Amino acid sequence: MCVISDSFLHSLVAQLDNENTIGVVLLGSFARDEGGRFSDVDIRCYVRQPPVNQAEIFYMQYLDGYLVSFYLTTLEDEYASLRTPQKAIWAVPGLRQIRILLDKDGSIGALKESAAKFSWESIRTEANLYTSWNFAGFAEEVFKILAGLIQKDESRTLYATWGLTQGLATTLLVQHGVLVPTENAFIDLAQAAAGLTSEWTHQFRLATGLDPLPLEEPAFVGYGKAGLSLYCETARLLQNILLPKDAEVINRTLKIIAEAGY
Repeated sequence: MCVISDSFLHSLVAQLDNENTIGVVLLGSFARDEGGRFSDVDIRCYVRQPPVNQAEIFYMQYLDGYLVSFYLTTLEDEYASLRTPQKAIWAVPGLRQIRILLDKDGSIGALKESAAKFSWESIRTEANLYTSWNFAGFAEEVFKILAGLIQKDESRTLYATWGLTQGLATTLLVQHGVLVPTENAFIDLAQAAAGLTSEWTHQFRLATGLDPLPLEEPAFVGYGKAGLSLYCETARLLQNILLPKDAEVINRTLKIIAEAGY
């Protein structure tokens, strides 16, 4: 484990502090006291007005041997994340972990307190609505996989499978209200949400390359087929919360998968 000196953190704050600055925090692995040799230093700066230039909103620098990532945002955007299910699964644990380096008016402390008091029940209805809508949208990736398999197109099949697999995992985490304390835990948490011995997890592990594919077929075919099966398993897990208009799209897509022989 690596430890960042207070003097180094003070130098980062001095670099960011100006009349537009509200506060500065450390987050990520170093805020959790888990920083190592290959950990970057995550710094978030809260400002009254965000930069217009995207390159000034997020940028990275090597400073004193550390890779430092800087992200400038507003308090309004952070509070909005706490109300948005697909963002809240990341924002809530991240804000709970922050180490406050500068807080000019107490608003950063109030933000951290809001994250500490956050309850998934406050956005459960929105989470189910998002889950249903978002899942229906993945029919497009299914079509791309089917087309890629028919055309024996590796690129098309794999790109769609990557997007589908990550998207379905995120959708499942949102529906279950699973907070993600670090992106390093994303894959483990998705499998736990579905059940470690479930068919969903079996197909997820095949689609992501965690488990070996059958040797008798090209790898891209195995990944694509696992992605299609993962879609079918996700439909089974989420069927009770799907809105009728979304269920119509999803059920038609399941029928097309079956008709294609997968």
